[in-house]
Amino acid sequence: MRKTIYLLLTFLCLMASCSSEKNSFTLKGEISGLSSDTLLVYYQVPEFKLDTIFCKKGVFEYVIEPDTTTMFSLIFNTEESLPIFAEKGQSVQVNGSTSEIKIQGKGDNQLMNDILLLLKETPKREIKRTVDSLIQANNHSFTNLYLIDKYYAQDSLPNYKQLEELIESQSGIIKDTPYFMALLPKVENQNGNRSLSIHTLLAQNRKGEDFKWSDIRNQYILIDFWASWHPESVAEQDSLQTVLKALKKENFIVCSISLDLDKEAWLKASDRDTTQWKQLCDFKGWNNTLIKGQNIQELPSNLLLDKNKRIIARNIRGQELIDKVKDLIQKDKEKEKEKKRKKTKKK
Repeated sequence: MRKTIYLLLTFLCLMASCSSEKNSFTLKGEISGLSSDTLLVYYQVPEFKLDTIFCKKGVFEYVIEPDTTTMFSLIFNTEESLPIFAEKGQSVQVNGSTSEIKIQGKGDNQLMNDILLLLKETPKREIKRTVDSLIQANNHSFTNLYLIDKYYAQDSLPNYKQLEELIESQSGIIKDTPYFMALLPKVENQNGNRSLSIHTLLAQNRKGEDFKWSDIRNQYILIDFWASWHPESVAEQDSLQTVLKALKKENFIVCSISLDLDKEAWLKASDRDTTQWKQLCDFKGWNNTLIKGQNIQELPSNLLLDKNKRIIARNIRGQELIDKVKDLIQKDKEKEKEKKRKKTKKK
């Protein structure tokens, strides 16, 4: 009996170990020439945060359990950095000196190693041209976040027009990273362009499910920012009922994003959740990606988006909002009629 129990416990331990390995990412390394026994870990995807790795004579091991593709940089000797891409069940090895480190891994880690090696061998006058080619060839890769940041965003005299074009040319998953979402509004403001697409909206609904921004199609959208602890923004929520009643039959939807940190307080105050009115929260308060990206500094605030999810108005309320949406929808109908008329005429 004891032997059976022992074997069962051993089996369960092995299963738990295998499950942990499948969900974890391991970074092992040995770097010579470090100026201290610590490495700073700067996370950029899926969110901004900091961590620390302690080394023993340059040797270290770092294990995390990423929920999704995760990008972080190892910061050492004050200014030097090394980008790492973490996926479940994978491992990466880094070896070398602070002046020349080799990354051994799969996917973007191998690509990053090849890119760093290529740039190290590229003459200085050819660096920008080489970087441009790499960015164009890999618009689906997280390595572009590193390249665009290092060679364009951090330039002493950034070319904002080119920077905006580079960001816009990236695939959705890359463009929707918190880093680019925070950077793009600043770049567009420098270019005098206030029109900005909202490519993603990261939050949960009242059921605790991730909100699917891509499910909203062919509708005008009001993104409303509020919090249960802010009386004026709560009153603004009340006034939205009048707006929704007036636009009930129109292609219009409201996404209310709460800045609450307390889930219970938010749930209690956000009971008005319908197919036309989505109540959302990420429990990050003022650190919400959209709040930071749009530089929103007060409540209540809102953004009106067109059917392509581009901002067409800010802080529009009441009858002005109703009239604006009805006017836009009427123009859409007129355009559609004209389109059908031209099509019929051609026949």
